[in-house]
Amino acid sequence: MAQATTSLPRATPSTLPATPSQSQWELAWRRLRRNRAALVGGVLVVIYLLAAIFASSLAPHNPIKDYGAAKAFLPPFWQSDSPAGKAFDPAFPLGTDQQGRDVLSRILYGTRTSVVAGVLPVTIVVLIGATLGFTSGYLGGSADNLLMRITDIFYAIPTELLLILVMVTLGDTALGKAANGVPLFLLALAAVSWSGLARLMRGSALALKSLSFVEAAQSLGASRAHIITRHILPNSVGVLVVWIAFAIPRFIIAEAILGYIGLGLRPSLNPNDFFITSWGRLFLDAYSIIGSQPGFLLSVAAVVSVLVISFTFLGDGLRDALDPRMKK
Repeated sequence: MAQATTSLPRATPSTLPATPSQSQWELAWRRLRRNRAALVGGVLVVIYLLAAIFASSLAPHNPIKDYGAAKAFLPPFWQSDSPAGKAFDPAFPLGTDQQGRDVLSRILYGTRTSVVAGVLPVTIVVLIGATLGFTSGYLGGSADNLLMRITDIFYAIPTELLLILVMVTLGDTALGKAANGVPLFLLALAAVSWSGLARLMRGSALALKSLSFVEAAQSLGASRAHIITRHILPNSVGVLVVWIAFAIPRFIIAEAILGYIGLGLRPSLNPNDFFITSWGRLFLDAYSIIGSQPGFLLSVAAVVSVLVISFTFLGDGLRDALDPRMKK
């Protein structure tokens, strides 16, 4: 007795299940969304950026207004009274300094200055370091040797020492006094920080230029500038984004260190100035009255620490999300 056979329908392209293709950035975003620490860090970074932009609207008081001895050394909200014997005032949630100035307002205005001091140097460093690194790695030969020797000279210079030297020697010049010293600080920081990125981008260019799609572009007669801007640079964006996420907090800490030793941005007494104070200057002010108002120093330290940790979480998440070896 013959057995009945059932014929299965042959799979055709129209009947196969659709698997929508995802770009590299879509896959990276999907991996990043599963990293809760990175998402929290990103949200906090955005909050800091909004606080910097809208500092003048969010600040409850004029950051340079002197409320006098009656309002001096008021404690923050977590203390009922201060070592100076003052009781907490709800109008000043983070307390006041020795001149009765509102700590919360001064921190908000300091956020604006310190965020600018962290973001703008990164822009300059990326323009210099990425350009030199990609050019050196792609050209190779004597051009690579010359550019890397120049990079090694800058890489060997101690960053903090050169920053201090520049701020001391040029601090009283027209450039040092312009915009409370912000342009001088940005240029000095960018001038000593591009070498590390240049070496990183050179390594990325060396790895990419031997791949098949770059060789195909060369065989089709594409120019060097076209290959660098259309093939090598886009495939190095992931490395660049991660570097930026870790570089911004380093620059913010550098400004805080210089401000603490009195070589950072100049404080302003004009309420209409965009840059009135910075976190580095607040560290210096808070340390001088730590015995009478310890909450001031703790508040500034907490604000800086949260931002640095947030960038660290975000950078770690971006590094994992943009890693092509990640399969899930």
